[in-house]
Amino acid sequence: MAFIDHEVPPEGEFRRYKKVSFDDIDYKDPAQLRAAQRSELEHQWIKQYALRVTRDALKLCYETRSVNQLEDCKDLALKYFEMLPTHRLHGYAAIQKNDPSK
Repeated sequence: MAFIDHEVPPEGEFRRYKKVSFDDIDYKDPAQLRAAQRSELEHQWIKQYALRVTRDALKLCYETRSVNQLEDCKDLALKYFEMLPTHRLHGYAAIQKNDPSK
């Protein structure tokens, strides 16, 4: 696999990042601040990917159920529309607080 620039770990050994909250870090430590920012962005990307998978499933459902698509795909469409407002990328600037010690 020449197009992959990193080594793929064996199955079952994928790296999981620890969820780091902005409430639990020392803002004077740049490593902790960056870890919290990375954690929030990864969480948002996972939610965005779940939305994409649901959208692709809905598209496939509409394409394969030609006559009964409105009845057969209704539950999937409702789930997709419920996910739309909450599964957006908004960055970490709104969540990151200033140093509470100041």
